Amino acid sequence: MKSKALFFFAATFCCGLIFASGEDCSCSVTPESQGVSSQGILDWIDACEKEFDAVHGFVIRRHGKVIAEGSWKPFDTLNEPHILYSHTKSFISTAIGLLVDEKKLDLDERVVDIFPYDLPAEKSDRLKSLRVRDLLTMNMGTKDHQLKTNKSWVKTALAKEFLVDPGTRFKYDSDATFLLSAIVQKKSQMKTMDYLEEKLFKPLGIRNAWTTCSPEGIACGGWGMHMTTRDISKFGQLYLNEGVWKGRQIISSDWVRLATSKQTASGWGDVVESDSDWYQGYGFQFWRCRYNAYRADGAYGQFTIVMPDQDAVVSINASLPDMVKELELVWKHLLPAMKKGTFAENKALSDKLSRRCRNLMLKTPEGSLDGIEKFLGKYEFEKNSRGFESICFNLENGALTCSLKARAGEWKVPVGVKEWKRGKLKIDPENYESIGLAILDQSVASALAVDSKGELKFRMLFIDATLCLDLTVAEKNSSLVLDGKLSGMYGTKLSATRQVK
Repeated sequence: MKSKALFFFAATFCCGLIFASGEDCSCSVTPESQGVSSQGILDWIDACEKEFDAVHGFVIRRHGKVIAEGSWKPFDTLNEPHILYSHTKSFISTAIGLLVDEKKLDLDERVVDIFPYDLPAEKSDRLKSLRVRDLLTMNMGTKDHQLKTNKSWVKTALAKEFLVDPGTRFKYDSDATFLLSAIVQKKSQMKTMDYLEEKLFKPLGIRNAWTTCSPEGIACGGWGMHMTTRDISKFGQLYLNEGVWKGRQIISSDWVRLATSKQTASGWGDVVESDSDWYQGYGFQFWRCRYNAYRADGAYGQFTIVMPDQDAVVSINASLPDMVKELELVWKHLLPAMKKGTFAENKALSDKLSRRCRNLMLKTPEGSLDGIEKFLGKYEFEKNSRGFESICFNLENGALTCSLKARAGEWKVPVGVKEWKRGKLKIDPENYESIGLAILDQSVASALAVDSKGELKFRMLFIDATLCLDLTVAEKNSSLVLDGKLSGMYGTKLSATRQVK
């Protein structure tokens, strides 16, 4: 159970149908009725599974209606909050926009005036010139991310060394967005998530969002939010509607236009122009895309892509190292599937898509339990960067389990064969989330099998995160040799050796 002292909670809401209306998931519509080919969506799903086998969930909207949605078991991103990483930034930008709409904040306000008691002893001219606008556009001008301390993150961020004048050069830095989150808390006199709950989440019907926080209790801002794919899809629809939801202006159209238009060049290094979706420009914590689209964007494939020309929104949660390819598949399959007007209804095809969306599932390790006995027992990991100590496989009364020992203790979870089994564990003991840590209880799903080569294959997926633990155990020279890795942000290689019993 996640601590109320650190996180904002809200009750979960009931799930809807595969084809559903945008707001309440109660009215079935087909893609064809909204001018989208069901075959194009099926082709996109096929391509995602062929290229990755690591997309967790999606929602596709056209003309304000949800035309297709699904989640790959053991994930249920439609109903269970999923980590957003930097997709969080676009929500913080929205909170800033709400404050601007309320005239509680000016974009040219100096950051030193907002935090007069958190400044370093020596205040440089560059620090004195830093504006809220510069934080929004990633033009802070300072060195790389430094918020990895258990001390005040506000003071740490404001004490960073400046490399260039603020407002003169794009440099992606999550520390800037943390300062924006701190500004939201300071100006609203509310916790950032409480402010968003009142002004944004409640009107949109987002009821189960939560975030990790800094040591001083401020929402991380640049990362840390967890929401369902349906939640982030509603957010995209709000922006597509120029800030209107169910006839109510939630945030001004002026802010939507400013936040999602190009405010600065984007990218890394000396490259300023490219066909890449990462070099189309940056707004206020939103990325511009090709095809006149824009997106909220988080590591490992957390996307909400807003396509004004197509009147469409595509939201995706995933665990992908190749986000360029992820966007390419959207442009290759979904974009051309959207036409003006409507398509003739094709019940057989839309029913096929509906069944496909209901039955999505990530692959489990292939094989059986034949020969499992020799692999049972404990494996002591060699020293590794994440502090994993050991794993132990057990077969008790026909039920497989594994016990994983990490920095936060030892935990026992069930393991499936040709199916995913769910459990809970904890690997990082910190009570604040420096980027890459997996703090608090983690829901996991595990499966294993002995393959045709006689090797043990084990996989553990972290359900609300993007981490994946893959292990292979093979017999070599009378020893059992374990090789594997924890994939994801700040992953690690794992190895162990023990004698065959």
